[in-house]
Amino acid sequence: MFQRLLIIALFVVVAILLVRTIANWFNRGGWIGRGQSEIKGSWAVVEPLGRLGKAAENTLKSSLKLEDGDDLQKVAVLFDVAHRTVHSLPLDAAELRILADEASEPIRGVLYRDEAVYAPGWLLFAADLVQDAHPAMYAYEVKRLTLTAYRKVFPSDEETVLPPERTLAPVAYGTPPPVGDQYGHLGGLGAEYTRDAAYVSLLECPVEALPDEAMVPLLQLLFKTEDEPVPDGETQVDELLARYEDRLYTAAVHVMIRPESSASARPPATDGKTRPPATDGQSGPPGSPRPGAYSPALFRVIGAWPRSSAEPLFRAALESGWNDCARFLPESGWARDLKAVFRDSPYGAPA
Repeated sequence: MFQRLLIIALFVVVAILLVRTIANWFNRGGWIGRGQSEIKGSWAVVEPLGRLGKAAENTLKSSLKLEDGDDLQKVAVLFDVAHRTVHSLPLDAAELRILADEASEPIRGVLYRDEAVYAPGWLLFAADLVQDAHPAMYAYEVKRLTLTAYRKVFPSDEETVLPPERTLAPVAYGTPPPVGDQYGHLGGLGAEYTRDAAYVSLLECPVEALPDEAMVPLLQLLFKTEDEPVPDGETQVDELLARYEDRLYTAAVHVMIRPESSASARPPATDGKTRPPATDGQSGPPGSPRPGAYSPALFRVIGAWPRSSAEPLFRAALESGWNDCARFLPESGWARDLKAVFRDSPYGAPA
């Protein structure tokens, strides 16, 4: 009796080993199960992207109001890419390249950083698809809803946020002042600007006589020299700009929405690579570059303006992911309320 049981057990073990050997042989020969893909060279089978389960599918439908099945599946796939990237889970590089080719040109530039998959970029890709499905919806709201849905599907990824925008979110403003001939060169100066005759003449102007024609060049100068030291005893350009008070509103909005107006604004990372971090006023995780049109010194100036002028710009800045600007908000009720509105920002809550 014992020998019979031993023979049966041995037969079962041999059968299991045989089945596993055959399965491995099929996998090595490329006979991968339906819906799966293979990373060539490593023989590692990768679970198919986008299979998030019924509960996740319902979350996407209700949160993002996606009725089209294709849109729903695409967003699920992109969410899955971001999640696997955050947790260093396997991804098929060839499949990612195919997905990346479907992105618009601006989005394609942020899907990778230093040739590594960049999770926030893939979430931007998802938000872009949601925007296509809801073209009338405000861009910030689309991103907020997209990140909220992602965090519901993957609660462990709540610290994953979108990268800040390069330019200021839309805000109402008038026609910017023209540039005066005698001031146009200021925007091209370096740290030596404090000795420039035109600059010195502006310092000597009474506040009410400061010319509008110098605003844009002075803002350009601020962008260019903000991180450069100024000799002791010299008046920095942000101090001069502060004298304009909220007369500066239109010119300031113009250079933040139209960065080409500020030749020295930091260039975008169109190659998907991280720029060297700024020394002050970072917006986003440590080590991230300062957004192109964001100036901490300018928002320090704006923080002293009346609420009617300051609040729209701080709101637009937070909608752009320039969370660093929150440190320049005044100690007032409206400022606290504004920060509370952005607690669920797709760029992270402002400090």
